[in-house]
Amino acid sequence: MHAFRSFRLLPVLSGLCALVPLSAYGQSVDYGTLEQMYGEPVTTSATGKPQLASTVPADMVIISQDDIRRSGADNIPDILQFVTGIDVRRYSFGDAQVGIRGYDTPVNPRLLVLVDGRQVYLDYYGYTAWNTIPVQLDEIRQIEIVKGPASALFGFNAASGVINIITFDPLLDKVNTATVRGGTQGYGGGDAVVTQHIGTTAGVRISVGGWTATGFETQAGGSDPVPPRYGSVNMSSRWQIAPGLLLRAEGGITDAHSLTQTPNYGYGASDFANNVNFWRVGAAAETRAGAFDLDIYRNQSINNTGLGGPYNNTNDTLVAKLTDLLKVNANNTIRVGLEYRHNGIQYSAANSGTDSYDNYAINGMWDWQIAPAFDLTNAVRVDHLGLQDTGVFVPTPGRTRAIYDSTTLTEPSFNSGLVITVSDQDTVRLLAARGLKIPSLLNYTQQASFPGALAVGTPALAPTAVWNAELAYDRKLGQIGATLTTSAFFQRNTSLIGNGGNNGLIFFQNGTPYVAPTNIGSSNEVGFEIGLSGKTQGGLKWNASYRYASITDDITAAAAAIPSVQSRYASGTPAHAVVFGLGYSLQKWEFDAQGLWQSSYTDVTLGRFGPQPVIIGNYVTFNARIGYRVTDYLTLAGTAQQLNASQLRESGGDYVDRRFIASANVHF
Repeated sequence: MHAFRSFRLLPVLSGLCALVPLSAYGQSVDYGTLEQMYGEPVTTSATGKPQLASTVPADMVIISQDDIRRSGADNIPDILQFVTGIDVRRYSFGDAQVGIRGYDTPVNPRLLVLVDGRQVYLDYYGYTAWNTIPVQLDEIRQIEIVKGPASALFGFNAASGVINIITFDPLLDKVNTATVRGGTQGYGGGDAVVTQHIGTTAGVRISVGGWTATGFETQAGGSDPVPPRYGSVNMSSRWQIAPGLLLRAEGGITDAHSLTQTPNYGYGASDFANNVNFWRVGAAAETRAGAFDLDIYRNQSINNTGLGGPYNNTNDTLVAKLTDLLKVNANNTIRVGLEYRHNGIQYSAANSGTDSYDNYAINGMWDWQIAPAFDLTNAVRVDHLGLQDTGVFVPTPGRTRAIYDSTTLTEPSFNSGLVITVSDQDTVRLLAARGLKIPSLLNYTQQASFPGALAVGTPALAPTAVWNAELAYDRKLGQIGATLTTSAFFQRNTSLIGNGGNNGLIFFQNGTPYVAPTNIGSSNEVGFEIGLSGKTQGGLKWNASYRYASITDDITAAAAAIPSVQSRYASGTPAHAVVFGLGYSLQKWEFDAQGLWQSSYTDVTLGRFGPQPVIIGNYVTFNARIGYRVTDYLTLAGTAQQLNASQLRESGGDYVDRRFIASANVHF
């Protein structure tokens, strides 16, 4: 009984929700106050209610704004590279792909990326173009990383995990800052964030930023043939029109240009020239029937690849969500939600027409505080999707025009998490989940004609289902000011999807070959992670962690015969990775270092005769930053990325060059 004597005096519901009740949905959540009170990050994204990071019913890691600043990075993938369980593969200066717990591909379709809960994942290919996200590092409060499938909590694309980028609240947080940067590879850029409060009831934040560079040296020894660039403008506003009623409005536009590796492992110019934009409106209200939240947004991306055919396209995504979060009593909270999603792709004139789907989803969550030590959360989601196609139809055996307009699927997903607070120092999590990776629009409906070959979609494709079981244990080591985190998991993937010619299936119609995506088998993964991190009052902070992953594939013989990432996940995922970091603050000085060692794996590149395997050997990368606070308002810093090597190959793409970056940051 002694272990329960000083037990979480304010557990999640009776503590945070007592201080910040569920009516917070009708007002802004004051993250800063809660973090200061409890001494650790707070999140609302997993269940909709304020929770301590240590009590979330998921495997979640939170990167703080201070972590972002002291990393010295100028982009989000370079920050994520030093998180245990995350694999980052850079294919060019402006193109990186991020994966959680393996199963990486050049365009990763398994990871859901959000900004304040808004999807920035692009449905037409099924990936995230990281260099198009309209957010500046200075306006990010925290980056929340959920490892493992989380479809029932976040959405059906969350097959391997979620990265949710949380920005500062324009109503509660006053962020006014500007940063300029310059460095090697012809790099130069900067950003500015300005917040204006209108009395105590309204706030507006505007951010602008951009950069240009000459890029990395290519494998051929020349300069990047597609000089990368980025620029964006973003606006976010909140208006508390009544004590229990909050209105929101956001919008932004991005210009981005880079050399990008395609799903077929070739390189192309990915040009989102002033053509990634969004608008978003919403309202949150407290009522007797619960805390309602209405969220409506539209994303548009126009990608001019320079390849012609169907790859020059416009992707429009419209999402409308309504949720109700109700605290039934002190021990029970439920959430119910409805979601409508329309996702369409307008092809270029060469393959005119529009392919789209409508998806309707219903979801529910029940959080039950069984006892002071036991908190059980169960969430369920059901998606119903229907295809539509008005584009050019390419006749192929076994396919008719009608199937592109009549195909539907209905699939469930779930998340279940039991959090056991054994003592003030010890927390155990038991997690189980089924997540979904829905095929991309190109997987479903592509109708493309190339010289000597055809490429078509497969409406009958089954979604990949990712089953996950996990045991996690955290312990606070107060004697040394550290925290030990451990987790072990088993994951099963069924109905894996092979993309077009990479799945080894080639058919013929009147002597003309054509390729189509198919389901190519299943795969299992077993892994564990262990990490230790801490900090002292004297200004020292440190971390060290290790990850192990073992994947076994059961792929069809035809798919295994062709080199591809989709058919070789076992060899395409590093088995071992070690992350370490050290930081020290001394008066006006800051010294930080981060390192990563990763074991070898096999990637794929496009050779003269098709896809070719590329062995990426064991490598170490080491970053360092020195910062000096000139005044309370001005900080100067210098960062060296990949300090230990002038060039490294992290993927089947270009080598990554050493970088040096100098920056000046002003707060006003």
